[in-house]
This record gives sequence, C-alpha cells and structure tokens, in this order.
Amino acid sequence: MNFAIENHTIFLGLGGSIAHGTSHATSDVDLKGVCVAPLNVRLSLFESFEQGEGDLPKGLEARVLPQLQEHPEAARGLSQKLECTIFDIAKFLGLCASSNPNALEILFTDPTDWIIETPTWQTIYAVRHAFLTTRVQHSFVGYATGQLRRIQNHREELIKNGGPLDSRNAARAELERKFGYDTKHAAHLVRLLRMALEALETGELQVKRKDAHELRAIKDGAWSYEDLIDYAEKIGVAIKDAAVRSALPDQVDRQFVDDLMLAIATESLVA
Repeated sequence: MNFAIENHTIFLGLGGSIAHGTSHATSDVDLKGVCVAPLNVRLSLFESFEQGEGDLPKGLEARVLPQLQEHPEAARGLSQKLECTIFDIAKFLGLCASSNPNALEILFTDPTDWIIETPTWQTIYAVRHAFLTTRVQHSFVGYATGQLRRIQNHREELIKNGGPLDSRNAARAELERKFGYDTKHAAHLVRLLRMALEALETGELQVKRKDAHELRAIKDGAWSYEDLIDYAEKIGVAIKDAAVRSALPDQVDRQFVDDLMLAIATESLVA
C-alpha cells in the first residue's frame, strides 16, 4: 500500500461472526472497510489499489483499538486474531452493484458495529437499498452452494479416510469427527440462504441476525447432515419462488451508481 490509508478510510466496521451476532469465545475479529484512494493512486498505471487485507494498518491502530476494546464481542476476540480488509470505493461499489454477498454485508452492517464512519459513508448507507436486486438469488445461493460443496467433499473425505486429512484446520476437523460434517460451513450456508430469501421477500438485508441463537446451535451440531440437506433443498425452492414475486429490480441503476461514484471521487479532491 503506497498511501496513508488511515487518512482516506471512510468506513470501518466489524464483520464476520461478530457482525452476524453469532460469535463465541474463540471467534476472531474481522474488520471490513472502505477507503477512497487518492487521485494519484487511482490514475497510476503502476501503483493502483483495489483492496488490502491482512493485519490492521498501523496508521489505524491508535484510532481503532480503543473502540474495539469497548465493544464486548470484539474485546473478547482481540485475544484470538485480528484481520482487516479495506476496499477502494470503486471496487466496493462495483461489488455491491453485482450483489456480491461480502460487499453487501459491509454496506448493510448494523450501525452498532461501525467503528469508523464519515459523512461520505453516511451518504452511501442512506442509499444502500438501491443496491439490492433480484441478483441476490444467484449470488447468495452461489456462495451457499460453495459452502455445501465443501461440506459434501469433506464428508466424503471423512467417510473414505475414517477422518479428515491432517492438513485440515484442527478445530474444524474436530467438528467433522464429532458430528460427521463441517457444522461451521453449515451455519454459513443456512445464514446465506436465509438472507437471500429475506432480501427478496422484504427488501432488507439482515446482517445482524435475529436467528443468531439457532445459527450458533447449528454450528454446535444441533442439525444432522440429513437435516441440513433437507433444509437447503426446501429453502432453495422458496428462494426461486420469492425471486419471481419480488418487488426488487432485476439490476441496479447503473447511472445512479456511476453518479454516486463520481460525487464521492469529486468530493475527495476538494476535501
């Protein structure tokens, strides 16, 4: 990264299980953010920036850590691991426009989980519903299908080898030994499918989950593998039906998104 990202960050919030309300004592802290890269970086042929991920940038530590220490779930997770992903605004808005689940979750992060906010972010957040379209059917279900495929592959591995391969994450491997499949992936799968259905039916994307207790229970093995497969099939049918009846548009208003991007970029030049 070739610029002081702390001077250009317009939003930083909690992501992952803390944002969903499903964290537990060993959950990591995931920070998700958006910045407006400076013009010289944006126009450079050699030093472009789309996203950065890994450790929390040093320039943000002093600003962010005190707030994390005051957040109950985040404070607990700091003893585990802290990771940070920050998107440039152009990459972020493009992902939102294509109904990328990870980007939309940032856009719809509950304000109680905001760590850094700015007037620019408030402007974007105020028009967040303009980015919800029926494409969530395919994007969220696509991600959920990926989770299901991993569950099935790992389960086949478990049956074939009598246990997960040694290269698997130890905690995840233990879940598979205990319950016969990866229950953490299962909880993610159920959450993604429910979020898609809710968005299509209500026009809202619920990141902070009202069903957090049940999702934690699924992660802890409350559902059998057969329960999961049966549920995935049934909600998949409901999602298809909801997409047909949904009041959401089929795609974003591209001119609106371009105008929003132009306004933000122009504002950054005179700030």
